[in-house]
Amino acid sequence: MSSTSPTIYLLHGNDEFAIRSFLDEKLKKKMAESGDTTMDITTLDAGTKSVEAIQAETHTVPFLAKRRMVVLLHPTAGAKNKAKQGKFLELLDSVPPSTALVLIEDKLLEPKHWLIQWAKEHTNQAWSQAFSLPKGGAMTRWIMDQAKEMGGEFSNPAAQLLASYIDEDPRLAKSEINKLLTYVDFTRAVSEEDVRALVADVRAGDVFEMVDAIGFGDGEKALNMLRRLLEDGEALPLFGMIVRQFRLLIQVRELLDENPGISPEEMAGEIGVHPFPIKKITPQAKLFNLSQLKRIFHQLSDVDHAIKTGQLEDKLALDLLIASLTL
Repeated sequence: MSSTSPTIYLLHGNDEFAIRSFLDEKLKKKMAESGDTTMDITTLDAGTKSVEAIQAETHTVPFLAKRRMVVLLHPTAGAKNKAKQGKFLELLDSVPPSTALVLIEDKLLEPKHWLIQWAKEHTNQAWSQAFSLPKGGAMTRWIMDQAKEMGGEFSNPAAQLLASYIDEDPRLAKSEINKLLTYVDFTRAVSEEDVRALVADVRAGDVFEMVDAIGFGDGEKALNMLRRLLEDGEALPLFGMIVRQFRLLIQVRELLDENPGISPEEMAGEIGVHPFPIKKITPQAKLFNLSQLKRIFHQLSDVDHAIKTGQLEDKLALDLLIASLTL
C-alpha cells in the first residue's frame, strides 16, 4: 500500500475467507486505531443498490473517526454494459479521502477487466489484491509454510497427503495443521502416518448427504446428519468441509448455467479438481440456483466471522446455520 491511504480497495478472488480475514484483521483493524468505528462501517450490495445510493453512502461524513468505511459487495453486478461501467467509475473518482470504499468481488478478475484497468491507472487512490485458493503443488507448499509459521514442520509427503484429504481448502487445512503439530508436540516433522492416523477422510460422504438434505429442504435430516458428524469430530474441520462443498457447488452451477451440455470431466478441468467429486456434485447442484448458492456461501462467511470473533460457539453456529438454510 502507498504511504497515503487509498480511497478504493479492490479485493477479488475465489478465496472468500482470505478476503474476509484481510478485511477484518487488516483494514477494519487499521480503521479502529483512529477511533470508534462501530457506526462508521457500512456494508452494501451493488446488486440491490443504485449508484446514487452507493454514492450517498460514500459521501457521508465520518462519525467519531477520521474515516468511514463502505464495503461494497459484488461491485460488477450493476455494471453490465459500458454506460453503467462508466457511471460506476465516475462514482469511484468522486469518493472523498474521508471514506475507504472496499470493493469485494467473489471471483478472480482478469488483468484486462475494466475494474482492474481502472485500479492500475489510479494507483494514487486505488489498491487491489487478488485472493486465489492454492491448488496442487501450491497447496502442499502452503501447508508446509503454515506449519513453519506455527513453529512446527511437515514432511513433504505428509503435506501432500493432507492436501489430498482437505481438497485444497485453507480454512480446513489450518485447523488440521494445528491438530497435527500439537499431536507431535512440535518436536518432530509431521509424517504421513500421523496424517493417516488423525485426519479422517471418511466424513465426506456424510457431509454430501447432509448438503443433499439441505437442498431438499429436509431440516430434520440435515440436523440429524450434523449431530452424527459432530459425534465423530470437531466443529471447525466439519465447517471447512461444508464450505468446500458449497464452493464446488457454486462453480459447477455456474458452468452448468453457461453450458448445460458440459460434461463432468470438462467441468473438472475448468475447476482444477478430479472428475470424481464433480460427477457426484453435478446432480446436487441442480437442487439449487446460483443466487441461492451464493446467498448460502455468504451466510457461511458470516458464520465463520461469528465463530472467529467469539460471537457464537462453533457447534451452536452450525446448528443455527442448518436451521436457517432449511426453513
